[in-house]
Formats: sequence, C-alpha cells, structure tokens
Amino acid sequence: MAILLSDQPVSAVQRRINWGALVLLSLIGVAIGLRMAKQSASISSGYAAAYLNPIVLVITLAFLLLGLPLIIYWRTRWIGLGLIAAGILNLAAFGGGMRILLMENRVAWHHPHQMVSIGPDQKFSAVIYFHKEVTDREVQDFTSSVLMEPAMPRHPGRDFPIFVRLYLRLSPKQANGHRAIALAFLDNAPTDTMESYLAVIKADNRVETVFLNTFPDSIHPVPIQSESVKPSTR
Repeated sequence: MAILLSDQPVSAVQRRINWGALVLLSLIGVAIGLRMAKQSASISSGYAAAYLNPIVLVITLAFLLLGLPLIIYWRTRWIGLGLIAAGILNLAAFGGGMRILLMENRVAWHHPHQMVSIGPDQKFSAVIYFHKEVTDREVQDFTSSVLMEPAMPRHPGRDFPIFVRLYLRLSPKQANGHRAIALAFLDNAPTDTMESYLAVIKADNRVETVFLNTFPDSIHPVPIQSESVKPSTR
C-alpha cells in the first residue's frame, strides 16, 4: 500500500472528501478565532483580556501539531492540510477580528476609564465588617469564594459580578478595629440580584455586620441600623 502517493488515480468521491475536509476545517479555524476575538473584546480589563492571547496561540499550535503527521499519508493528507489551515486561519481571524473591533470602538478594555476617588470617604453600597478574630487569609478566601464568581465567558478564572463596580479593602484602623470590605454597585444593578448577593454575604459566618449605602468613615464602633437596599450613586 502506497503511503506518500496513491497507487491508483484518486476517485471523484475521494477528491470531494479531500476538499470538504479542507474547507470545513478552515471554517472551524476562522470561527474559533472570531469567537476568541469577540470574547476578548467583551472583557473590561485589559490585564484579564491578555490571558486569551496565549490561549489562541496554544489552539493554533495544537492544530499544527495534529495536522503535520497526517500530511504524510495520502488518504489523510487533506485532513492534515485542513488542520494546518485551521491553525493559521484561527490566528489570522483573531488578529483581524480584534483589529476590526478596535476600529469600531467595540473593545471594552480599550476604552479609557474615568478616574474616580476610591477611599473610605466615598459612599459605598455595602461595607462588610468581619468578626475581629477573622484573619487576612480568611478575608481573601471570602473574597474569592463569596464575593467572586466564575468569570466565563468574560474571561478565564473568577471575578466580581458585573454589577460590582468598585471594591475596597479596609484596614482595621479604617474600620474600628475590624477587617472590612467596601463594595459599590452600579446604579442600574437589578434589585433582586443585588439582594440575593447581599443575602449570601450576610449569611457567611465570618461576617459580623453589613452596613448599606454609607461612608466607611461615618461608621461608628457600635453597629447602627442599616438602610434599605439601594444602589449607591456614582
């Protein structure tokens, strides 16, 4: 049996299969590249979006490594060529897609962010006081496991919900001897979603008190009655 070349003329059916494999795999490569570009453009953080670049390169490399051995045998050669084309087109589609989205001003992380004051003298939607025995490590774990959620499809890893616009970690000196976290929500945050989010926060056994719609600097050592839940103003 011939390996490099067929020992008889290639049939019409085989030619259709060859071309079909090449076209289909090429289109798959383009689709993946464009999808990755769209996903990158939807991420508001340029730092987080940068994580997608090596993923695109890994996908391209995977297509190339899968395709190279297949081009040796004549029956699978066009599949191999299709995989190689998919890898190259995946990279080209990602780069081209990002260029078009940038030209159309549709890349979230490319927009300049307005400078805002972030400090205890700013009003926050929720100020979370932890029990005094809670450690820094426990606060970090609380942030990751309670305040954050899986960020896909925005970007890999975990992130705050999209309605959380500001996060501030308060030191014990700033929070009457407690470790504390201040959160500001978007003005148009859905009330039911926000209330569910706050309910999960309050139910955690590390949390002592949650103050709503207040300035961290205005909180007194003795817990005060919190307000009804409303998004904070910008």
